[in-house]
Amino acid sequence: QRLRALGATVVEGADVADSKDMMQKDMLPAVLTEFKHDLNVYLAATPGPHPKNLTELIAFNKRNSTVEMPKFGQELFEMADKTDGDVNAPAYRQHRSAATRQARQAIDGVLADHRLDAIVTPTSMPAPPVEALEPTPFESSTRNSAVAGYPHITVPAGYARDTLPLGVSFLGTRYSDAELLSYVYAFEKATPVRKAPAYLPTLPGRS
Repeated sequence: QRLRALGATVVEGADVADSKDMMQKDMLPAVLTEFKHDLNVYLAATPGPHPKNLTELIAFNKRNSTVEMPKFGQELFEMADKTDGDVNAPAYRQHRSAATRQARQAIDGVLADHRLDAIVTPTSMPAPPVEALEPTPFESSTRNSAVAGYPHITVPAGYARDTLPLGVSFLGTRYSDAELLSYVYAFEKATPVRKAPAYLPTLPGRS
């Protein structure tokens, strides 16, 4: 309603597909390789007594599991450590290229099919409690933009249970940064919902 009031033509149902095939076949192998490469570079260049690479970090976490991993494991660390971490390898470049291409097609296809200037969508589901012991459903609109290298701007949109912030995201195609910033600026000016962050020991009504 607020977008329409600002003069925008809103097209419902212009959803960007989040391909699970892309996730498992191409994006995950690429991201795991990048993670190992980048973390090893960071740890090796950071002074001080600490693990110097991902392998040492995994071993450190295992030795200190009661402190470092009381409620979760390090499966992704271990998966990343099984890669060679070589971002120049042909296999990595093939995965990265395929994932980037599919993510761009997912966004550009929706923009073209519906003749849109931008895609507007909830950023993610409300944040779960930090003490949750069971897996919490998680959906995010950021994946395709991140993989595609396309602009994605998130601004405050409201609150769940009057406390947990909710965001709305504006997505665009390559080099549409300036247009997205103008849309986001107009939306924020018309919806001043942001509250200054504050620390709460617990949510109201929770012990």
